[in-house]
Amino acid sequence: MESISTLVTFEIWHRAYNLKGKDNLDEVPAEKAVFGIFGIVDEAPVNCRYVAETDNLREAVKMLFEKPEGTGLLKFMQGPWIKMLVFEIIPGASPDETQTVLREWRDRYHPQIDDEGEYPGYYDNA
Repeated sequence: MESISTLVTFEIWHRAYNLKGKDNLDEVPAEKAVFGIFGIVDEAPVNCRYVAETDNLREAVKMLFEKPEGTGLLKFMQGPWIKMLVFEIIPGASPDETQTVLREWRDRYHPQIDDEGEYPGYYDNA
């Protein structure tokens, strides 16, 4: 496996799901990656809602906006929250290596989402 690149973080927008019609999905690489979708506080990713791996990051993120799985993810992706994408390109990773990185991400970020699109317990601690 080639060396893993550093994490890349930026806000993501889909023109159909924000009032200003912003869209930057073309800036998302169409590469094999492990990624997470987060909320944002003070321009930093917080409260991870989703973590996955994909062979095409751009298509995976687009599908999360357009056809997300579950009520909470639908409300988050198509709702008013600002979303941050954090990803790690993993070129040449074997399936086993990819699954190892995915497990590490899930252990590190603890992705969770409730039926309202919120991170469970967020307002309890605010």
